[in-house]
Amino acid sequence: MKKIYVFLLLCALCLAGCDGGSEESGSAAERGKLEVSVETTLVTGAEFVRTRAYVGDISASKQVRVIPLATERILRFPWENGDFVRKGEVIAEIRNELSRKGFEALNAQVRNVDTQLQAAEREVSRLRSLYDSNLVTQQQYDQAQDGLKALLASKQQILATQEQTKLGLDYARVVAPIDGVVSMKSSEVGDLASSAMPLCVLLDMETLKVTINANEGDMQYLRVGQEVRMRFDAYPGEVVVAKVTRILPYVNTMSRTNTVEAEFENVKMEEIGQYRYKPGMFTRVEIELGRSQDIIVVPSRALLLEPELLEQQADGRVLRRVFVLQDDNTVLGKVVETGERSGGLVEVLKGLDIGERLVIRGHHSLRDGDKVRVRETQAPVVAQSDLEQVVEG
Repeated sequence: MKKIYVFLLLCALCLAGCDGGSEESGSAAERGKLEVSVETTLVTGAEFVRTRAYVGDISASKQVRVIPLATERILRFPWENGDFVRKGEVIAEIRNELSRKGFEALNAQVRNVDTQLQAAEREVSRLRSLYDSNLVTQQQYDQAQDGLKALLASKQQILATQEQTKLGLDYARVVAPIDGVVSMKSSEVGDLASSAMPLCVLLDMETLKVTINANEGDMQYLRVGQEVRMRFDAYPGEVVVAKVTRILPYVNTMSRTNTVEAEFENVKMEEIGQYRYKPGMFTRVEIELGRSQDIIVVPSRALLLEPELLEQQADGRVLRRVFVLQDDNTVLGKVVETGERSGGLVEVLKGLDIGERLVIRGHHSLRDGDKVRVRETQAPVVAQSDLEQVVEG
């Protein structure tokens, strides 16, 4: 019984193998008769804009740390993170009893000296009249004048001391140096203020900057005043233009990159009272490296990566395979050398000629000589198709 079961199993496996082989041979035989549906585009020369993409960090163009100069208890600090403060507004008040009492004492001294000055001026005036009538001596008149001058000098000294004391009172009133939004508030009422710790940081929200770390090789293309384009995930389809304002004159020795800053004007959304772009956001920054005319560019989806091509790449060459349409509606595979990439377009350095018809869709399963049916023919590729909404910075 066991031998019969094994015999039947072997027969079944043989029959299955025969059926599979017939199907495979049939599909191979019929391959030349099948027409694959593809899309094509005409290879033309166009202007190609070489760009480099970086990730940038957004921050305020001005960030002012508000540092108290008096070391005492905070009496008043009414602002919270996110509040907008105008330049000159009092941010915090700090207790300063010694300066206040000293200032009041000096005020009393000034009033006392003023009273003495009035009496001294009257005495000088009286002696002047008597001196003119030869009723007093020159010495008596001079002594009265010297006494008046001494009182004036004493008042000047008190006023100078009063100014110094007033600085202590001014230190107790911390004033906003710029218009800005309160951030990083570190103290509350009752805390001890200290010049070693900022009360908060004021952010200038009207003008923001983006900071990128550019490769050494790209620095030759960057200039102060050059425009860069930014895209934010929070606002798909929008492009914000910023201008390079600063290029640091040294390279980071750890990353071998150069820090570049570009500024742009923020947008105030009046309906909700918020700014559109915020410090702390990240953005993708595109920098233009140059423009070339009559360059062959193709959609990146037309390029096929094959393992055997990777083995042939050397000295920085990038090789890919493409398929071009022949006059008899068959396709021919070609190996092309590619250059820079810009968005969804890739520069072709070698392997394609202007006027050829390039297959850009439906080509992943094609082989040389396959017959195809052109489902749709796209317009020639252009190098830049900026369909996004541009927001001027």
